[in-house]
Amino acid sequence: MPEHLEILSRMNPPTKRAPVVFGDVVYPPGGVCGPRTQRDYQLVAIHQGWLDLRLDGEEIAVAPGQAILLAPKHREHFLFSRTAETRHTWCSVDPACVPAPMRRAFPKAARPAPFDSRLAALLKLGLSNGAPAGPLENNHSLALGLALLSGFVLALQRGKPAADPGGDALARMESFVSREYAKPLKLAHLAAAAGVSRQHLMKLFRERGWPTPTAYLYGKRLETAADLLAHTGLAVGEIADRCGFVNPFHFSRKFRQTYGKSPRAWRANAWGGKGMGKRKASL
Repeated sequence: MPEHLEILSRMNPPTKRAPVVFGDVVYPPGGVCGPRTQRDYQLVAIHQGWLDLRLDGEEIAVAPGQAILLAPKHREHFLFSRTAETRHTWCSVDPACVPAPMRRAFPKAARPAPFDSRLAALLKLGLSNGAPAGPLENNHSLALGLALLSGFVLALQRGKPAADPGGDALARMESFVSREYAKPLKLAHLAAAAGVSRQHLMKLFRERGWPTPTAYLYGKRLETAADLLAHTGLAVGEIADRCGFVNPFHFSRKFRQTYGKSPRAWRANAWGGKGMGKRKASL
């Protein structure tokens, strides 16, 4: 049967660093990929939807929150949810760059297992590594890929993912803020989204040396506002409203405190190709 890849509904450009590729894709309901023969070691993590994987004729279900490690030379056919979009991310590593002891362990990992917050953080870092490639970037990306694949196999061998309830709580809060930052949120809302008390959320931030949860929320709002200032012609007042600030004066004060310039001055520099300034503090 010939190699075949269905048209995707949405796909972010993969991040390729020599022998390593990180990717993020959304398939439409009923999407398929394959049949194909796997060439690399590839970790596939499902975030929404569902994957029915046919691996060498065996049917394997991979649910949201799970991942599976695929090894070279095996025949695969991906069948995604028929009723909803399926989003998955992946990391592929060239077999020639995988040490022999790891290659011996990886084929035993071809079954679904939970994909925890520590592994998700490594994958997110690999996806965000978009600078021009060079020896240092390639080595860094390879180290991330090998750490991600070996971490998944270790968690699977232990029968459970590496426990990090604090990291999971922060990941839930981060996802919530990414969706709801424009709403009038308070600390109680952030704690509820994380699934912990307000005091415990503050403790998790202190343990990691991060600013407060409220500062994190405003950081998200200001980053979004800076992007809108640079890439749209929206009025400053409209940007303030879209990003969750109570009024333009509050927005301008917060923006100046963080970026060292007023929103209008920052936009003028951005549009004029001059230095735009940097955030004074970030998470």
